[in-house]
Amino acid sequence: MIKVRRIELALWAVTIIFAVATAGTLFWRPAIPRVEIPPAGLDTPPAPGAPRVVMDAAAVQAIVDANIFSSSRAAPAVRYSPLEPDPGTGAAMMPDPALTETTGGTDDEAVPHLYGTVIGPRGATALMRLDPAIPGAQIYREGDRGGIYRVVRINEQSVILSGPGGRIVLSLIPPGGPTP
Repeated sequence: MIKVRRIELALWAVTIIFAVATAGTLFWRPAIPRVEIPPAGLDTPPAPGAPRVVMDAAAVQAIVDANIFSSSRAAPAVRYSPLEPDPGTGAAMMPDPALTETTGGTDDEAVPHLYGTVIGPRGATALMRLDPAIPGAQIYREGDRGGIYRVVRINEQSVILSGPGGRIVLSLIPPGGPTP
């Protein structure tokens, strides 16, 4: 009986020690050393030849004040096009002639043109230029119409179109294959 009493007292002592230690860790917060590392490069001058960016303070403040997540925001009435004149200045960004591709023919010769296909879980799509009135390529699905053509079938390496001259098969050129 005395042995059981000693074990019981020892267990009570261990319980009290753990309770005091737990209470101490709850109320005593250790001080974490705070080390401030300054950002690198703020005191170095800009590299020679690097463009200097000058920001208009009012424009920067307007951007900061704008709430881009506001539910009252709507899409602009006119889509921005860098090649069209800016309504405020009348200036337009003109494409660099050195970067534009020149062909000896007309735009009609480039239609129809297949740029690529994608077969995915939502079906097949193709990036093509079918309408000479629309600059650049558009994404088409089977059944879509572009200009005088209708997309009949999209395969991995080819697209079948239906036009006024009957069916046309546009094929992709394999990498390393012959170029037209």
